[in-house]
Amino acid sequence: MIQAFRILCRCRGTKVQTRLMALGSIFCMLYFLVVTFTVTALAWFEILPNLYPHKPDSITSHKIVISFVFVNAMGNCVLILGTDTSIHRLSQELKKKVLKTKEFKNCAVCHEAVPARTHHCYLCEACVLKRDHHCFFMTVCIGYFNHRYFVMFCFYMMVGTFYGMFLIVMYLKLLFNTTFYGPQTFITIIYDLVYGFLTEHYPNEKFLFLVILMYCSLTAGMIAASLWFWHVLLVISGQTTHEARRGIARHTGKSYYRNFVDIFGKYWILSVFVPAPLPMYYDPLFEDYQKRNNKKEHGECKHD
Repeated sequence: MIQAFRILCRCRGTKVQTRLMALGSIFCMLYFLVVTFTVTALAWFEILPNLYPHKPDSITSHKIVISFVFVNAMGNCVLILGTDTSIHRLSQELKKKVLKTKEFKNCAVCHEAVPARTHHCYLCEACVLKRDHHCFFMTVCIGYFNHRYFVMFCFYMMVGTFYGMFLIVMYLKLLFNTTFYGPQTFITIIYDLVYGFLTEHYPNEKFLFLVILMYCSLTAGMIAASLWFWHVLLVISGQTTHEARRGIARHTGKSYYRNFVDIFGKYWILSVFVPAPLPMYYDPLFEDYQKRNNKKEHGECKHD
């Protein structure tokens, strides 16, 4: 977000399109923060106490789930924002090794020698290793070093927003006796609201607020679910969005498990439940992992 504000504050040298993209990033980030904190606070301080006035154990159970999901979503969000995805974090030794191979190119924008699968981002103003896309909700690029955080962020946002929507639906039933017959109810509610405004039968302010928040949660949940599903496919296939759209598959020779471990690292089980900057195989461990697998593959060939 800081980089987006810097682009907006520049007086000269920035294209209008880039400024609009920076403004869009800020708006999306604020939308995410407002919806997340509003739904969490409302569920914690109002919905749960009213839904279960005489069941403290039920309130505690719901709050434990909310806390776990919220900490994981926010934790992965912080890691996405705080992780340097540019090639500048690569060690000098690794850069020298890359330059000795044919797997490098010169960036046309910053004129640096960069590894293969590296792309320049005009908003981040840096070359990002294995760049997937610039996330407008996070205001940063998603690349090799923060891809796992993004996948887990989408997962916990999907769970959290749908969970929040479920609590809001229960609260609407309690306060206004709103009946939900199925998915079609989300359409009929809009029809009833529009008809009420046209006939000057204005809805209750609290009802309107809860309905708007319900639709915000539904929208955010559907976006998070689609992103999570898409990026899980990318992780196990070893591709980026750019490569998948263009049918580039020369980096997908490894198994699904090896592609998964390449992104989530040695301690991938912890990465699923704990938002923490755990080691990845791209560090010195990555070379050892490759050597071990190569030995196993050669050993299996000799044995056969």
